[in-house]
Amino acid sequence: MKPRSKSAKAFTVTELLVTIACVALLAAVFLPVLAKSKARSSRIGCTNNLKIIGLAFRSWSIDNNALYPMHVSVTNAGTLELAASGVVFPHFQTMSNELSTPKILLCPNDKERSCVTSFTSNLTDKALSYFVNINALEGDAASLLSGDRNIVNRVAAGSRLVDLTKGSSIAWTREIHSEKGNLCFADGRVEGVANGSVGARIQIPDGVTNRLAVP
Repeated sequence: MKPRSKSAKAFTVTELLVTIACVALLAAVFLPVLAKSKARSSRIGCTNNLKIIGLAFRSWSIDNNALYPMHVSVTNAGTLELAASGVVFPHFQTMSNELSTPKILLCPNDKERSCVTSFTSNLTDKALSYFVNINALEGDAASLLSGDRNIVNRVAAGSRLVDLTKGSSIAWTREIHSEKGNLCFADGRVEGVANGSVGARIQIPDGVTNRLAVP
């Protein structure tokens, strides 16, 4: 007599459809949550980068008579003579000791740009995610210092710099944080803000112009 063989039980059509429906339902529930979690993580990484940048500016100023690189001559390791050009990377380059690594200068969600390995050989504006306010002042807590680069504000006529005056605001494209952005101030705080709610956070006195060098 032949031994009986065990038959493999297959899914019925109904069971297969139910399984597919359950998988689709779980994907619909959890994929948006994972997407939000990833976006939140990138915002946190960007915030941390700007906090380190703010600390680097303050640390550098301690050794340079309470002045940021933009207010110190090139002959004294600053970037004063370069500021009006609108080029951004030299301001970070001169703080290489304080920043430690150029990875800090790239937002984790800035997919259009790539990180570089050195402050000296290959750092350019194309490796930066953050603008610099060349008129920022150490000691002025409300002074805007840096922030996400993808702003929609236009440069001033005949210049490579974006002008901000009293009452000015900033808005961002969808490129990095989807019409939101992070701002770093001279007192070290970093604020995440959405388009339409920035103006009240930027405190610029009457008759003063702040100029942003945007990479």
